Amino acid sequence: MNLFRTFFAVAAAGAVTLSAADLSKALDPKRWSPAECTVTAAEGGGMTVNMPIDHKAGQKDYPIGWPRLYLYRIAPQEKDWSKAKAVSFKFKLEFTGTTQKYPVTFHVRTMAPGAKKAEGPAIPVPGIVNNKEVTVEIPLPALKNPENVAYFGFSISESQYKHGENLKFTLRDLKLIEK
Repeated sequence: MNLFRTFFAVAAAGAVTLSAADLSKALDPKRWSPAECTVTAAEGGGMTVNMPIDHKAGQKDYPIGWPRLYLYRIAPQEKDWSKAKAVSFKFKLEFTGTTQKYPVTFHVRTMAPGAKKAEGPAIPVPGIVNNKEVTVEIPLPALKNPENVAYFGFSISESQYKHGENLKFTLRDLKLIEK
């Protein structure tokens, strides 16, 4: 059984002891699972995500795809978001292209006891400005099972960008804001 299946089997069985979430080590690029993008350590801490917009080279059925990265390897101390009202991080975009809006989506998925599939919202990342680091605070809607976060991450839809553009962003200081 691979790590992904093992984690979900243990989480679904309720065998993981949950505590207050500490996301201080979550931005280790080795822990993330990217698709149609790359993730590297950022100079000065955090991580950098590079999402080249390619309308021809995505998945066979969806050449204009959804570059994304998720943190599936959730440590026990990162799972319990029940005391959080928001997630916060520093976000610096370095965009090359002519698109004037930069839609990026934050996802958080939780797992109910005995469930086979995680569920949760996709929330637009607010306040993105090109070539400027901004502190982003995303209010968390009423999550089902917030004490058992299965994974979280970021994605874009390439259809909102032009072929050949490049979206590169750096994330730092990922944390939860208490209620």
